[in-house]
Amino acid sequence: MKPQRQLVPLFLFFTMTIMASPCLAARLQTPFELSGGKKTPRYEETISWCEELAASSAIIEMGSFGVSPQGRLLPVMVVDLEGRFTSAEHINRGEHVVILVEACIHAGESCGKDAGMILLRDLAEDQELATGLLSNTTLVFLPIFNVDGHERFGPYGRINQNGPEEMGWRVTAQNCNLNRDFLKADLPEMRAWLGLFNNWQPDFFIDIHSTDGADYQYPLTYGLEVRGNMEAQLTEWTRNYRDGMHEAMAADGYPIAPYVSFKDWHDPLSGLIAGAMGPRFSQGYTALRNRPGLLIETHMLKDYAIRVEATRLMVLNTLEWLAERGPRLRQVVREADQWTASAAFRQEPFPLKFERTDQSRPFSFLGVAYEKTTSEITGGDWFRYHADQPETMEIDFFETLVPAESAQLPEAYVVPREWSVIIDRLVAHGVVLQELAAPTELKIRSWRLTDPQWRSRPYEGHHPVSFTAESISEVRTFPAGSVVVDMNQPLARVAAHILEPKGPDSLVSWGYLDAIFERVEYVESYVIEKMITEMVAADPDLLRQLEDKKSEDPEFAANPWAIRYWFYEKTPFYDQRVGIYPVGLLNDREILDDISVK
Repeated sequence: MKPQRQLVPLFLFFTMTIMASPCLAARLQTPFELSGGKKTPRYEETISWCEELAASSAIIEMGSFGVSPQGRLLPVMVVDLEGRFTSAEHINRGEHVVILVEACIHAGESCGKDAGMILLRDLAEDQELATGLLSNTTLVFLPIFNVDGHERFGPYGRINQNGPEEMGWRVTAQNCNLNRDFLKADLPEMRAWLGLFNNWQPDFFIDIHSTDGADYQYPLTYGLEVRGNMEAQLTEWTRNYRDGMHEAMAADGYPIAPYVSFKDWHDPLSGLIAGAMGPRFSQGYTALRNRPGLLIETHMLKDYAIRVEATRLMVLNTLEWLAERGPRLRQVVREADQWTASAAFRQEPFPLKFERTDQSRPFSFLGVAYEKTTSEITGGDWFRYHADQPETMEIDFFETLVPAESAQLPEAYVVPREWSVIIDRLVAHGVVLQELAAPTELKIRSWRLTDPQWRSRPYEGHHPVSFTAESISEVRTFPAGSVVVDMNQPLARVAAHILEPKGPDSLVSWGYLDAIFERVEYVESYVIEKMITEMVAADPDLLRQLEDKKSEDPEFAANPWAIRYWFYEKTPFYDQRVGIYPVGLLNDREILDDISVK
């Protein structure tokens, strides 16, 4: 049975709360409400309000899950009807569902913080509402994830956004974007978040943002992984949830749509597009963990109070959905974990990347009138939207995906102990590891990575690298203390994305293993020129190969040193390990079972 609740129009809501008695208003109103829906509170004010609410309620506890680089506590609030406020109390939770909601990962996008504070206040004050929503659910709420970015506070943090009057900043104090860090886990805030996630093992996740982009009628759009990068039953459950949210939000007067991204930027008639989010992003990462992740994107041009209310309703409707269907989600999550840890899972190609096809379906888009115009000053084309002229547009929606890059997963990966940067990341994600007890010789497959090309400009503090990957097989000796990643575990998807070189967020792609591309020995001209003469005399076919290479590559032909190194690479002095990927893949389960580990 859906809990009964009465919806109050926003203008009446603010009027009623402001007219309440001073004592009642002081106890119930959030800083956002006290401002008439115009302001969002600073960090200290948020923490003080949350602490006061928790102190007054038997079902809410306030705590922290880490410390930021600038020394601020990362706040977390837990709402549980029975006062079970630690993850340890939920280890054997049966059908009980845990939902994790985070706000302000981009601290200028503060709707989730203010909506969450209102919702938690309502749960604390309305026993019937709390009982209806939380009888089999625990809510874990992060009011501010990016706490340092939040305190880079001012009116100019979001040029495309309509309110609040002041807000925080998109990135952290280290100038990095937390919503690009879920898999590589560079940042201390993300390491703390992974610890929280590993402890609580939430069944459902919500990440709250405000979008950029075009103008349209929807106050809120969303992202969900329903296009092939999750286990089939989990995908079906998530699609049913999506359809339920469309109905519930429309009934509340807040129609929603999938995240708005057009085939041609800013042009609705070009068609709507959608894909599968990579694991650097929140809902892409939770998909690897076999948990549905909802990305909320409130529309930045709508009034701030409308965006907060749309967010509150979306979270509230999700809690109502989970109150009735949470046990089924728990079952589906367990089965997805079991499937990921199975041998059958590894027998199928594992998609690392997806690409859209040209297939589309019709979509009724609630847009606004717009026109394309050319700037007299810049000379560039841009779109002028008319928010006062709503239009329903029949457009194409391109959302059919096919794998663009797949991997055949092994029985296990073996990571040499010297590559601690890899081991460190696996540990942070909670991947189960075993250490080799002694030096061990293994027949493995791996890759030779060639033709590395680095980005010329930094991205998230790195220069990501692309390369060509050639499969190889060889015998290697791994030193004692190297780690074995047995893929019979629920985090097999996470391990694969970290360790498969062609994964979009693999550690080698982010540049953590750049040293493997370096050739550290060199040759003098007076040495190699003499050797070239001897090599050609012993194998005249080298001259034919050289001429072929010159004809294919004029730059090479005009560069004597390039030619010298072409010959150098054919000598036994050249480092044959350049570009060899250090991680080994073990395909034989019997060999794996015989390995001595500690």
